Amino acid sequence: MLRIVNINQTEIYPTIIMDKENGVFEIKGVSLPLDGKDLYQPVLDFLDEYSQNPNKITLFVFNLKYFNISSSKMFLFMLYKLKELYDSGKAVVVVWSYDDEDIREAGDDFQHMVDVPFQFKEVFEGRLVS
Repeated sequence: MLRIVNINQTEIYPTIIMDKENGVFEIKGVSLPLDGKDLYQPVLDFLDEYSQNPNKITLFVFNLKYFNISSSKMFLFMLYKLKELYDSGKAVVVVWSYDDEDIREAGDDFQHMVDVPFQFKEVFEGRLVS
């Protein structure tokens, strides 16, 4: 059985929830780990196992205020795993929430790198704007 990944937010780590049963796949907050692999390896492992028997629709939410290059690299690895799922014919959508143009542009860059459907959602103080 697929374990739930649930990491609570700190000053430098985001909230991470990977919960297949409830269809919740979200990374939210600030992501500034010194070594992204230490923080995100459980998510990559989860996605490997999840891809063997995914939900009908995978809605993966990034809701980030700020992240460093180490996190960016790990996000790209996650997106490549989602692309493999998408390329196999599964329904995958990445929801990229942002409250600043730099985060929006990073989402655009990721979308071009992996060619998976993205939905961009503007938020203000945690509330959805668009």
